[in-house]
Amino acid sequence: MLASETDRPAPSLTGRKIFITGANGFIGRAAAERFRALGAEVVGVDFVADPERGVVAGDITEPQVWSGALKGVETVIHTAALLGAAYSLEQSWHVNVLGTSRVLRAAIEAGVRRFVHFSSVMAYGFEFPDGVDETYPVRVNGDVYTDTKVNSEAVVLAAHAAGEIDVTVIRPGDVWGPGSVWVRSPIAEMRKKTGFPLPNGGNGVFSPVYIDNFVDGLVLAVASEDAVGQVFNISDGVGVRCGDFFARLAALCGGTVRTLPIGVAAPAAEILGTVLRRLGQKTDLAAGTMWLLNRTGTFSIEKAQKVLGYQPLVSIDEGMVRVEEWARAEGLV
Repeated sequence: MLASETDRPAPSLTGRKIFITGANGFIGRAAAERFRALGAEVVGVDFVADPERGVVAGDITEPQVWSGALKGVETVIHTAALLGAAYSLEQSWHVNVLGTSRVLRAAIEAGVRRFVHFSSVMAYGFEFPDGVDETYPVRVNGDVYTDTKVNSEAVVLAAHAAGEIDVTVIRPGDVWGPGSVWVRSPIAEMRKKTGFPLPNGGNGVFSPVYIDNFVDGLVLAVASEDAVGQVFNISDGVGVRCGDFFARLAALCGGTVRTLPIGVAAPAAEILGTVLRRLGQKTDLAAGTMWLLNRTGTFSIEKAQKVLGYQPLVSIDEGMVRVEEWARAEGLV
């Protein structure tokens, strides 16, 4: 399906002031651009300031540095987090749970009305029914990203239940597109002699959501009063065999995908990733990454469709065309 800009959700956000944590990130930038196009004033915080985009410098765990930027803000979009399984539990808890709590408290103190929290479909763990929906219980499983996302949801939903602030929780699928971690990191590994590792013959299920589609869902959640107090899965609503998805990236960059049994892939990724990180190299190789790529099901978006009117417009085929254009411009192919 070819997406037309005229098909995109376009609720007026004129008069709304929106604050984004992780504002310089892949999703933060895309969301800010769309919010501004819909009439909102957008500011935010990230490690590096960007005055032209209203971004102040700061650490989310130290709101006293940046909380002044919350003045007049109506909605906070909390995207900042340590992603993936490549961090210690202490590191991930400090940012993903304590950091969430501190952003939330700063927002409440500043009189912010809405708090849109980014969790993840990883909150369901690695084992769940195919087509799992928001009524299914979340599950801690020892994976640091999964567990800290479950815990961060509890923090914000408790504040909503107490009547302190209106909360919406978004559980993104595997957000991808030009420049995303799901494109940059695999391509970097695919171009190495060792190749990009996939467990279980590549038969795990990838649940993509193209960045433009994801921002569509986010815009609808921000604009809707029906989203208050709700949790939404936002993905493309399809599951794709990992071997098929990543083979397309390998084909466009001339890289290699290698498969290993999960019993070998998980510990090998953990050992190699730990060594590389100790040597100062940035890598997402970890046991949790292999288990993520070994999921056997995908996630229902029926609730987002019914409550928000969400529909993913950009297909995987169209997304791959855009990724290839970006990769060529970056000199990666």
